[in-house]
Amino acid sequence: MNVTTSAPGRICLFGEHQDYFGLPVLAAAIDVRCFIESTSRLDRWIHLQLTDLDTALTFDLDDLPEPAPRGYWLSALKVAQSEGWLPQKGWDAKVSSEIPQQAGASSSTALQVAWCALIAERAGKTVSQAWLARAAHRAEVEYFNEPGGQMDHFACALGGVHRFSFIPEFKCEPWPVPGGEWMLLDSREPKQTLNVLDCAKTERVGLLQAWSDEWDLLSAEPPPAFPPAFSSEQKALMQGTLDLREVSENGPRAMRAYPALPENWAVLLNDHHQLLRDVLGVSTERIELLLSTARSLGAWGGKINGSGGGGTCFVVGPSGVRQNILDAAASIGASAIPIQLGAAGVQVFHQD
Repeated sequence: MNVTTSAPGRICLFGEHQDYFGLPVLAAAIDVRCFIESTSRLDRWIHLQLTDLDTALTFDLDDLPEPAPRGYWLSALKVAQSEGWLPQKGWDAKVSSEIPQQAGASSSTALQVAWCALIAERAGKTVSQAWLARAAHRAEVEYFNEPGGQMDHFACALGGVHRFSFIPEFKCEPWPVPGGEWMLLDSREPKQTLNVLDCAKTERVGLLQAWSDEWDLLSAEPPPAFPPAFSSEQKALMQGTLDLREVSENGPRAMRAYPALPENWAVLLNDHHQLLRDVLGVSTERIELLLSTARSLGAWGGKINGSGGGGTCFVVGPSGVRQNILDAAASIGASAIPIQLGAAGVQVFHQD
């Protein structure tokens, strides 16, 4: 049996660094994808060829060791084993990806979603895209107790454009696919996921807990006054967090009202980026140069993508600006990838 699975990368339009507070996030799957092509074996061995990395991995289904940190291929197999959806026979697989690596566009999560889809399919388990999103989150985040939300997993699994809410329960709202010409700009500087997430999340969670026992960011009530013990830096961080919440609410609202007119709301992408840069410190000189250059060449707006500290950003502009931005990115040692928003989610293909 030949089985191929595929999943898209994603961009986070509004709500970056918000989902771990339970706040909604607006994300879009993009038409750059990863692929896992597999053929059946008669024994219980798995052979993986990671073509982009020129690396091979081998697993024995009868002897799966504990994975090393960030050993996501193995952790998914361990999760499947513990939950009863590990296949009985092995396979050979070739892995490739169009998604920039270590760049904030969910390359690893897309692979994890596609990998979980392949494992489940080869185990004969009928599952939904939402189930695969949760399985991938268990294998990628919960298994290693890493700081990360579920937005990436649902965006890659479901595809399209969605506003995801997580509290009091998971809710997925389809959103209109926005117009304009979109470009993913790869700084070619690896992002710093765990360092940035730990700083952006841990300190703010502690301050929110110290701020009030009765109020949180999900409340519709006005926030209480800052505690007198807060320093000026802590007050600025909490005020910035409130401002991030506001732009993450206003951006999706404007996008839904005028999906075909991104020039009307793209400035909110700029506002969101500025807050992420100045409040959380997630940007870099290269990303700032990419964004400012794209705007000078006619882009309406854009922002950093993913956890930050490197990686990708994206911009949207009118028809006709794409080539100039592509050329400008190349001239500073980066790359620009034309993208379409609203790509299909995780897919499974069979071939005789």
